Amino acid sequence: MKRIAACALAAALLLAQMPALAALAAFSSAAAGALPPPWRVVTLDKLSRHTHYEIVRLDGASVLRVAADGSYANLLHPLAGLQARRLRWRWRVEQPIEQADLRRKDADDVPARVCVLFDLPLDRLALADRLRVELGRALFDPQLPAATICYVWDLRLAPGTWLANAYTDRVQMLVLRRGGYGAWADESRDLAADFARAFPHEARSGLPPLAAIGVSADGDNTGGTSLAYFGDLRLDTQ
Repeated sequence: MKRIAACALAAALLLAQMPALAALAAFSSAAAGALPPPWRVVTLDKLSRHTHYEIVRLDGASVLRVAADGSYANLLHPLAGLQARRLRWRWRVEQPIEQADLRRKDADDVPARVCVLFDLPLDRLALADRLRVELGRALFDPQLPAATICYVWDLRLAPGTWLANAYTDRVQMLVLRRGGYGAWADESRDLAADFARAFPHEARSGLPPLAAIGVSADGDNTGGTSLAYFGDLRLDTQ
């Protein structure tokens, strides 16, 4: 079971506790088993099962292994209001979640997800959206992000599909991959173009700075299992 705060990656639970950096800590330079700070697992205490994150060796490199088993948790990296234009990474899904369907709340699970949390001022939102975000901040946490884009590797939807998160349209998802399991895929996303597509009203004032980057997988709605790997994530500021 997920709440609106969970859909926004529970960022506020982390951002207030950790120092923010202007660059992403590399998985490739981390020791086996340990997560390089300031990457940190964030989850909901009420859940009994949490997605597992660890650094492992694969294909001669240190990478992030992400395993979900009827579980939920996010791996977040806070940023110091960084202005970045492009996000690059590589990922690999070994096992998808057969029962997952991002269009349904009861099946809103995914084997691999990369999310960009934007530090978007509320005065850039339409009134109705601003009121919803303010309500969410009052109910859950005052630092709840106002805009998030999640790039997903899905089982059903075609690459290029945009859709709102099943719980809140303040999280917009873009399917990048379907199938192709067991092989690395390289990604390079123009954040300004994607933000304009996901949040056209807010994009009129330009691309906001970044609050955090998140990596995750979950199977708590379906009870499913998944396995994925992530290489280093890199941000281009030019």
